[in-house]
Amino acid sequence: MKKELITEFKGKEGLFNSFRESVVNLIEDLLLTSNVNPHQIDSRTKSFESLLNKIITKDKYNALNEITDIVGIRVITYLESEVNTVNALIRKEFDIDEGNSIDKRLLQSNKFGYRSLHLVASLDESRLNLTEYRRYKGLKFEIQIRSILQHAWAEIEHDLGYKGRSSIPDSSVRSFNRMAALLESADIEFDRLKTELTKYENEVPALIKKSPESVTINQASLNSLVKTNKTFEIVREYVRTDCEVKFDSPNSYSDLIDKLELFKIKNIKELQQLIENNSDVFIAFVKTFVKKGITKNLADNILLYWFQHFLAAKTEEAEFIDKYLHHKGRNISSTPEEFIDRYKKVKITANNVYKK
Repeated sequence: MKKELITEFKGKEGLFNSFRESVVNLIEDLLLTSNVNPHQIDSRTKSFESLLNKIITKDKYNALNEITDIVGIRVITYLESEVNTVNALIRKEFDIDEGNSIDKRLLQSNKFGYRSLHLVASLDESRLNLTEYRRYKGLKFEIQIRSILQHAWAEIEHDLGYKGRSSIPDSSVRSFNRMAALLESADIEFDRLKTELTKYENEVPALIKKSPESVTINQASLNSLVKTNKTFEIVREYVRTDCEVKFDSPNSYSDLIDKLELFKIKNIKELQQLIENNSDVFIAFVKTFVKKGITKNLADNILLYWFQHFLAAKTEEAEFIDKYLHHKGRNISSTPEEFIDRYKKVKITANNVYKK
């Protein structure tokens, strides 16, 4: 029987590899559609040597389809709570072999080691009816879902060469337990932090309307301002329409926040007032360097970047502008004289600028 299983595997190895690739592509599409951004997705088909060793060691398999992990997939999430999200998605989209699936996160407290979720699944009937999936009928895959910190623990544990409480020297058991507890606590805290930040991001637009002077300069508050400020919307529409540019998700706000410190802007109200008080001149200023030949895809928060250019030029101080251009090692390909000249020209003609 063992020889027959190996012979069958050799004849179907290409099918298993094709099955693995199809399932990985399907999972990637499902995660993307569900707005789930995993840290990593790995997959493998058992090697001939690994399968042979399993068949000999277990000595219980009578058919190849009884071996449920020939195809293995691992989804590593950033947060522990996202494990539940991926779990729900896999259960919705695939048929689950509950008898061979195990949630190691539910291990008893006296069990040693870090935990993850293991599901054995197959394509459901609706997909098997599709021509491209029909040949995978009867094939199963094992999917392991765990957070990046759970993965880190598993990898370190494997590298140390010890798995399970009984294999650890008594003198080291407390250290292992302490490390496992620290990683588990970190997982919980990252989830709590994510929930807290999401709550703030949802609340910050209302906070800005109610009391902008109380809203500090940070990524969430700047992102809200960039999306809702009327002057920025005029500039965005001009660039989108006249320059045929598409605005994408914003880049990091870190450098933008650092540069705002140069202008001594402490809260959103101060920034709003600066934009409002200089609206016409700023719009004209942007139009002097935004031409049809610019990049066709721009980050949404480039509007704030351009406004910082404007604020620097508005000082008409070459020394300050030079400091701005080279802030923290950056090297913007313009000179203070070019900034000042551009600002002086638009200041004179701003009242004649047609706003779109």
